[in-house]
Amino acid sequence: MLCDVCREGLEGIWDPSKAKRVCAVDELDDPAEPEDAFGYGSERILFEDIERQRPDAPERFFFGHHATRESFLQSVDEGCVFCNRFVVLENDTEPDPNIVGLGYFSVFRVVRKPRAMMYLRLGGRQGGFDMIPHDFNDVQLNIDISPSTGDEVTWRIIQGWLNECVETHGSCRGGAHGYIPSRLVELNNTASEPTFRVVERRQVDSHSHYLTLSHCWGVASAKERMKLTQSTMRSLFREQPCRTLPKTYRDALEVAGRLGICYIWIDSLCIFQDSVDDWRVESSSMQDVYGNTFLSIAALGGENDDGGLFFSRDSAKVRPTVFNFGVDGPENPQLYRFTLEETPEHRSFDHEPLTKRGWVIQERLLPRRVLYFGSKQVFWECYEGTRSETHPKAVNCGENTGAPKPNYAWKDMIGGRARSGSKDAVLQLFGNWYSVQELYSNCNLTVPSDKLVAFSGIAKDMKRRLAALGCQDTKYLAGMWSQRLPECLVWSVRSGGRRPKLYRAPSWSWAAIDGILNMYDSSEVRGTHSVEILASVISAQTTPVELQDETGEICAGKITLYGILFVASLGPYVGGELRILFMNTRIVDFLHHKDGTLIFGTQWRSHVNDYNSVRSSVEFDTEEDISTRVVCLPITKAEATYEGITTWHITGLTMIEVGDEKYRRVGHLAMTVQREEDIQSIFGDAIKQCVTII
Repeated sequence: MLCDVCREGLEGIWDPSKAKRVCAVDELDDPAEPEDAFGYGSERILFEDIERQRPDAPERFFFGHHATRESFLQSVDEGCVFCNRFVVLENDTEPDPNIVGLGYFSVFRVVRKPRAMMYLRLGGRQGGFDMIPHDFNDVQLNIDISPSTGDEVTWRIIQGWLNECVETHGSCRGGAHGYIPSRLVELNNTASEPTFRVVERRQVDSHSHYLTLSHCWGVASAKERMKLTQSTMRSLFREQPCRTLPKTYRDALEVAGRLGICYIWIDSLCIFQDSVDDWRVESSSMQDVYGNTFLSIAALGGENDDGGLFFSRDSAKVRPTVFNFGVDGPENPQLYRFTLEETPEHRSFDHEPLTKRGWVIQERLLPRRVLYFGSKQVFWECYEGTRSETHPKAVNCGENTGAPKPNYAWKDMIGGRARSGSKDAVLQLFGNWYSVQELYSNCNLTVPSDKLVAFSGIAKDMKRRLAALGCQDTKYLAGMWSQRLPECLVWSVRSGGRRPKLYRAPSWSWAAIDGILNMYDSSEVRGTHSVEILASVISAQTTPVELQDETGEICAGKITLYGILFVASLGPYVGGELRILFMNTRIVDFLHHKDGTLIFGTQWRSHVNDYNSVRSSVEFDTEEDISTRVVCLPITKAEATYEGITTWHITGLTMIEVGDEKYRRVGHLAMTVQREEDIQSIFGDAIKQCVTII
């Protein structure tokens, strides 16, 4: 989709009354070294043979683009594929004075041959992207977008995806034969007015299909929300009109009716909301509930129970934009589009309300197939592909390359982290686990104590998969797997780190932190490095609240490691120089062995960008954890040689002592060493000892 400013500008390049020619190319000075940030060699193409163009040729001019910053950011927000590539400007405050002097926030120019491009300049930045003739036979793009996500045009697309999946996708078949959740909502379409009721497992044929609903509860008060409780049980177990349900539930039952399925699982109606015991039992069975659903319906665009599934929309702001472009002159314009339209923009998916809900990760991952009703378009995920209305054959990059797909544990999710493949099935499984953890860390939970519970369905499924690969003895420890200890302890906080007020996990677990995380996957590192594990696990244990469920809430945990301990002194200032890399990252100024022997320090007193032999920093988990003295425990040492130069990268934990010879994790250690003698001085004479972290 192109914004009106981009489309009208491109269609008017031959008509100054439609696209204002603000100046000749040579009147607007270019930076000394033009930033071609997108790697297209566009600067060379734009100036090539420009003097040989006819006097009124578009290549000779800059055209007015967005008049204000606000207008530009509105186009970014609406999803313009071109303006979106400059989204970094959201934090800019100073516009380009040369462009402002022309009366605009941004300007553009074009080149028509040998390849068509639109080239933008604003705020000191510039870059361009290709345009190509539009092929109406291109099955990868759909420009026939209807005015609603609930009409027959959209439904035919949905039905096509479902039929293809059911009939041809071997990976999407399966599920436990005969599994039925404890309770379901039953739809009765036989009367003049559709009705519903809540039924128990014993009332349902074990061969019946059922759907699941994933949705945002919203901020409605407990009294306003329709939910299953001891007081509402009697009425909900009796048939009543579907019109009494919140709109999201009504729409979900309409989808069920269209599919000929009369059962659907809805959390608020199938779990007693006033019973802690029932909630714990049912929440521990999410792997089965979602893993065996025929189809999961996701209310992607609904902010609450009344948000609904179906939305009206401006089709022009959703579909790929095809525009008239006078490549050979003003007389016979041809239909063109941007190549950017071929790369699906996840913005319309990622910015929907449901994607930020923590529980939704397992609700997306565990079902064989998920149908998302967004505010702008409908999306699909299954084990063999991702789809959207605008990209009906594939959403995620690489799906249509024809290359064999790695044996991923779970289906590829729209907007998820790119996953590398491994020939080792166990390493592949853990790589998938880490990518899901990172996605989960970017979500929010209304109840902070749900951190492990909302992930328990995935953990149970992971345990089942590990057992199938011969790893029956691995233990689940507050989000960690014993088989990957101790290296999985060196996760780090990318941004927004904060600790909940109440205990929910030991400090060494990622579940102890809210914030966006980076998980350490040694299988990715081993592709280019030789990795050595520097510490070993003596013991590790957690205490679940419910003893029979190790994947749920826990009330205590500790781990004892055997390794080398260093004491690090950190800035923030040395000799008047600020020793801060990022917000919660501090540079190590002095490193000592536990006995006080100096490892390095004085040679480090130079500018942060100098290429020193030893560079070390601590990324603190939260701002409150920042300290000027910490204890460091190296966990991994990765060695790589490039063009004859060997470099060692050390990662580990940073801790503070909390009494009784116990420690608490406060951050992540990162160290780079470039001389073998320094590696020897740091690790050669170091004495290993035990350390217990809680």
